[in-house]
Amino acid sequence: MKDTENNAKNKIKEFVKKVEDRTNDALEDSLLDDDANLDNFDIDYTDIVTNSAKARMSKLPWLISIFLILIIAIILGFMFFRNNPKTLFTSTVDGLFDYLESSINDNVYDVMDGNLSLDYSVNTKENLLSKDLDGMSLSADYVKDNLNSQIYMDVNINLEEDIPMILYSDGNNSYVSFSSFSEKYIKMNSNPLSYFIGGADSIIILKGLNQAIDKVISDEKIYSSKKNININGENVKAYEMSLVIDSKNRDRVSETFINTLKANDELTSVLAKMRGVSNDDIRNSIQNYLTKIKDELKKSDKFEILLYVDNKTNEFLRLDFKGEESFSLVSNGDNKYTYSKQNIDGSLENGDFIFTFNESKTKYTLDLNYKKTLDENVLTESKIDLKFTSKKANSFKENEVIDNIHNNEMNELEKLEVYSKLMNDQFFSKILLIAGKMV
Repeated sequence: MKDTENNAKNKIKEFVKKVEDRTNDALEDSLLDDDANLDNFDIDYTDIVTNSAKARMSKLPWLISIFLILIIAIILGFMFFRNNPKTLFTSTVDGLFDYLESSINDNVYDVMDGNLSLDYSVNTKENLLSKDLDGMSLSADYVKDNLNSQIYMDVNINLEEDIPMILYSDGNNSYVSFSSFSEKYIKMNSNPLSYFIGGADSIIILKGLNQAIDKVISDEKIYSSKKNININGENVKAYEMSLVIDSKNRDRVSETFINTLKANDELTSVLAKMRGVSNDDIRNSIQNYLTKIKDELKKSDKFEILLYVDNKTNEFLRLDFKGEESFSLVSNGDNKYTYSKQNIDGSLENGDFIFTFNESKTKYTLDLNYKKTLDENVLTESKIDLKFTSKKANSFKENEVIDNIHNNEMNELEKLEVYSKLMNDQFFSKILLIAGKMV
């Protein structure tokens, strides 16, 4: 019995071995040709693995070197462009404009309202009209319909006594009513309230000026050097950049600036809306300034614009204009600035100002101090405190004023009668001496 079982197992093993042998022969015949015969393909697989690892390791230093060279090149390129005088000059100018633009609320509400207050004081030895306005305060509540370009302002001027008035613009014309003398409205010769533009339009104007200045910078050579300058009594390490305008480039600088402004359709459209004229009229007006700019630059052999930034942080420190006269603006941090202007007659004008606004950009304050001296004698001192608010409103409540104005506009005889009363009023006459050109 055991012999029978052993014979059976042996036969099975022999059968399996024959199947395996035939399978191997079939694969060898179908997959291998003479060129791929193992007799001609003598390879040590251990050597393949070992050599590949060595090859990879031999290439690694080169890969690391190339990588480091790329990193160094990128860093050097970044440092070059970051510290390139022209690039840094442009970025500093852009930063100043960005600060102004960031303070503006560019939300375009259908209707907005707010108030404005102004306190003004002056002490002067000069023959200035403004000396009659010492101690003046002004307050105004306004509503502005942006869709229909209407503005209504309830104004009160206090100069020893209250002087109330109402101002209105329908987008095309401005009107004023001196309620102390008459409830009727006087149509102004110009439309001054059209200059009361919204935030979006203000940003367009700033961007247009920024673009024109950047274009000038890109076309001119910027000089640079490291300097130690005095800021509020401290010696600060600064990076100085200068743009020189002289007989060689003054025409090019003037034409580049003016032509860039003229080519800005958004800017010309906003200015046209403000002045109530066509875009072509604005372009012609801008073109007329070309001769004025050239003549102004010709007054000095060399006009220089200098920008100073912190040598480490690139933060703005000071801006100087040097020519026939000179002007300087210095940053003291925390939105505080000092300024000075040296005049041809030897007099010096200087002062400081603080400009602040809240996070929602609905409240603004400007505190400005001014002093003018000659030979260390104070000629004029003044102070301005301005507060302005603006927020979304639900409706323009004074719509009915339109018909009221058109039905109550003064004729020429009534105007003369009111003018006579105003000029005989000692307080009102002071205001009219300044505002008379608008009425």
